[in-house]
Amino acid sequence: ILRSRALPYLLIAPIVLLVAAVSLFPAFYAVWLASTDANLLHLARAKFIGLQNFARMLDDDIFLAGLWRTLRWDVVVVGAELTLALPMALFLNLRFRWRGLLRAAVVVPYIIPPAVTALLFVYAFDGSFGVVNDILVRLGLQATYVSWLSDPLRSFAVVAGAMVWSGTPLMVIVLLAVLQSIPGELYEAASIDGASAWQAFRRITLPHLMPTILFLLLLRTIWMSNHIDMIFITTRGGPGFANYTEALYSFM
Repeated sequence: ILRSRALPYLLIAPIVLLVAAVSLFPAFYAVWLASTDANLLHLARAKFIGLQNFARMLDDDIFLAGLWRTLRWDVVVVGAELTLALPMALFLNLRFRWRGLLRAAVVVPYIIPPAVTALLFVYAFDGSFGVVNDILVRLGLQATYVSWLSDPLRSFAVVAGAMVWSGTPLMVIVLLAVLQSIPGELYEAASIDGASAWQAFRRITLPHLMPTILFLLLLRTIWMSNHIDMIFITTRGGPGFANYTEALYSFM
């Protein structure tokens, strides 16, 4: 009896130890490092200093302002990605000619390295020869060329736009996969019952998508909170500290 009761725990013990090794240990190690004066050059000579680092952190204006910038970055980027991805996935789920080609084209921004995407947006929004300025001036929307990356609000729009352009295809692909897994019989039954397209979406499509949407929101929020390369390459956190998120501040 004792062996039969212990067997399930013995079977899951390896995976529990693996999770502890790759997840729990780094977490506790990070907490310990935060209570020392360690740096990357002298980890072995780290001395325990208690809560001094946390006190300095709460007295750091850049860090405190970075909380708002990180929240703004997460909400704007992740919200825009979902807002664009959902209708795109619904459209690509329809039957029309060249659907396969369009699906393949949607993936292109995601497979382009973020560094390349960042440089494309830097050149496109350049204050001297950027194509965006040229288009806006020709359309009469701007009187003259402006330096997008030198303005706090405009530079954030450029960086967020680059990230949305790069990250939206992932959401589209995942949502499209869920849409294709919904049984067609449900829509046929709804049509027979006289349900409108909106009612079918609200009663059938959205409930099936909601768990995946919540998962994507959580996953992308975690990723964006730790994202550095797009912000660093486009603006290096500037102008000034206007685009300093907590992740970028810890890197810089």
